[in-house]
Amino acid sequence: MPQRKFANQKALIDYAEQNGLVYVWTFIERQRVISPAFTKRKRLLSRDQYEIVDVRTSRGVRTAMLFPKAILQAEFAANAPLRAVLAIQRERLRAKRAAAKQRSMPARE
Repeated sequence: MPQRKFANQKALIDYAEQNGLVYVWTFIERQRVISPAFTKRKRLLSRDQYEIVDVRTSRGVRTAMLFPKAILQAEFAANAPLRAVLAIQRERLRAKRAAAKQRSMPARE
């Protein structure tokens, strides 16, 4: 199957929005390191669930992966309990820090 090519980033974004897709860049900006998000998606998704595309940018041609937004939304929903636990822990830590700060301040009379 021929690889789809986009004239610019705007064309990629418009295509993704119109077709209910999201995109992930192959390489991290200004580094030649493969993006962890790209690696994760390529490992977890089957070949028919994603599409690799070329996008012309101001820095040359970059590669991106397009996949359904529903996959991202399902992952987000699955991680909701973990996010709730982390939010509770953050709030407890904030309260603990505020109490410690209150104790360390000398009383003014």
